[in-house]
Amino acid sequence: MKLSNPLALALGALSLTSLISCGSAKQPITADSSGSDVYAQSCAGCHNGGLKGWMTGAPKVGDAQAWLPLIAKGIEAMTAASIQGFNKMPAKGGCDECSDEQIKAAIEVMVEQSK
Repeated sequence: MKLSNPLALALGALSLTSLISCGSAKQPITADSSGSDVYAQSCAGCHNGGLKGWMTGAPKVGDAQAWLPLIAKGIEAMTAASIQGFNKMPAKGGCDECSDEQIKAAIEVMVEQSK
């Protein structure tokens, strides 16, 4: 079957992007948002497991075995990779409004819960 309808292709791509996007966007991220806020709003969708976590390969928070090799690299290396994007994770985990410091704080929250 040949798909030649541009609208159908666009809607299909949008649906796939929505499925893979990990952020939950319940509350907007502001300059005052903490690492816990950023984790809850932008990271948890993938890092809490489930279908999105499985599709993206994101390590589940609390799974010490999955986080062990990442923790061994150090917070700074994890932060740099997260800011740039890593594997299927987009830059800053898709949280364009997050500062680099907020990304680092969210990583620190995830690491602390995954030791």
